[in-house]
Amino acid sequence: MAGLPLDVLDLTVTGAGGRVLLQPASFKVKAGEAIGIRGPSGAGKSTLLYALAGLQPKVGGTIDWGGQDLARFSDAERARFRRQHVGMVFQDFLLFEELTALGNAALTAAFAPRQEIAPIRSRATALLERLGVSRSRRNVDSFSGGERQRVAIARALANDPDIILADEPTASLDRAAADRLIGDLTDLARKEGKTLIAVSHDRHLLDRMDRCLEVADGKLLEPSHA
Repeated sequence: MAGLPLDVLDLTVTGAGGRVLLQPASFKVKAGEAIGIRGPSGAGKSTLLYALAGLQPKVGGTIDWGGQDLARFSDAERARFRRQHVGMVFQDFLLFEELTALGNAALTAAFAPRQEIAPIRSRATALLERLGVSRSRRNVDSFSGGERQRVAIARALANDPDIILADEPTASLDRAAADRLIGDLTDLARKEGKTLIAVSHDRHLLDRMDRCLEVADGKLLEPSHA
């Protein structure tokens, strides 16, 4: 799959009690572009990323991914869109501790049509090898932070998504491991033409993006270069 373009218009996100989490935001992302989202802690960066994934229930405005407006979708339609188009890399990995690296990386095969199961498992295996994760039968509860993050990336890419959304993907890694991960993530995305959007405080990661969006106090500031 190739990346999808994104057109966000007057996006707002509200939380409990009507509290505004993200004020009207508008921007465009080209298909296959790599975008960083930066700003202070608590500024609304993850809120924006999760809205783009259809994981924020109370949104207004438009989140148009290649002609499909997530802001108008039902919960079931957003879930289907994520399964079909989105690979998520969560800050806390969200791996199943009792599964192996392959069991986690190929997890989407459990919910896929029969004809897609073998390709997902094959792609997950190839991604783990490409990312340098051992084919050990150990469960991931014994893995290092770097190994766990690579498993999370393999899982996000195993169903060949059009879109990769990553939340602080290097936050728990040392500098050397973080730099390797940045190279892995951006190379995988660009070589396969994926649309990559990553929330990060990591200047090394942001420098590898095509450009950055800045969020502060729930407001999207003027887009800038990394």
